[in-house]
Amino acid sequence: MALSRRELLGYAVAGTTGMGITTAAQDSGEPGVGQRWQLGGVYARPAEIGDTAVTFRASAESQYVTDYEVEVVLFYRPKRAGGESNPNDSNAAGDASAATSAGGGEWRKLDSETGPLAEDVYLEATAEGLEPGRTYEYRAEAYLTNYDGQSRRVSETFAVTAGDPCSGPSTNCLRVETLAPETSDDGSAVTLHGTARGLDAYDEVTGHFFYQREDGEKNWTDYVPIDDEGDSGEFSATLSDLPAGSYTYYAEARGEGGGLKNMYGEGRERRFRVE
Repeated sequence: MALSRRELLGYAVAGTTGMGITTAAQDSGEPGVGQRWQLGGVYARPAEIGDTAVTFRASAESQYVTDYEVEVVLFYRPKRAGGESNPNDSNAAGDASAATSAGGGEWRKLDSETGPLAEDVYLEATAEGLEPGRTYEYRAEAYLTNYDGQSRRVSETFAVTAGDPCSGPSTNCLRVETLAPETSDDGSAVTLHGTARGLDAYDEVTGHFFYQREDGEKNWTDYVPIDDEGDSGEFSATLSDLPAGSYTYYAEARGEGGGLKNMYGEGRERRFRVE
């Protein structure tokens, strides 16, 4: 499934690097001037990790104006127990449909996407039927489809573990739940409650709430630090003097620092009423 740049703006790419494809093109800042340039990057993107399925993302990006088409391919494979990836794996020449190495065996082609390099190409695909607790490696490859010469480039190889939402670089492991609200005895105040898991992956995690009166504007509370002592991850905010009516609300948490940067998680909506 191809994703637009707008849809992928929120994805962090901490720790990912790519190798350049060198060819002739024009810098978008100076139209008409021929140059030699480096492809902006071939990246293996963050993954969404379930018990038996993992979503992988890939991209080929460039800031230059060019007529070249690029194909982006996603590969994955089980990681060999106790083994390391072949350090020369990223530079080995090979065909997109049969890439192999000495790391964890044969790479499995998951999906591919082709498009204009100048517009950047994004790809997202899910591998299903995985073994819970097993670690899988993944990477992206890019090829210029209308270029006469060697143009294959490979991203770094990363690994995630099925069933472990905090494994892998730049993986959003925050899991947020919106808890039932609590109304004061006199009905003048409502306390919103939420909880977050996966806090250990971040230097700091804060949480807040969005709430909205029926047919009204959405409002939000201030961020408050979430304490991970006791592994509860609970946080709350108290609202008072609300106009009467029916409200919806949900909790959101933000993780910053550590190996994962500026990741968000949100819980499902709940309702409360002010009489």
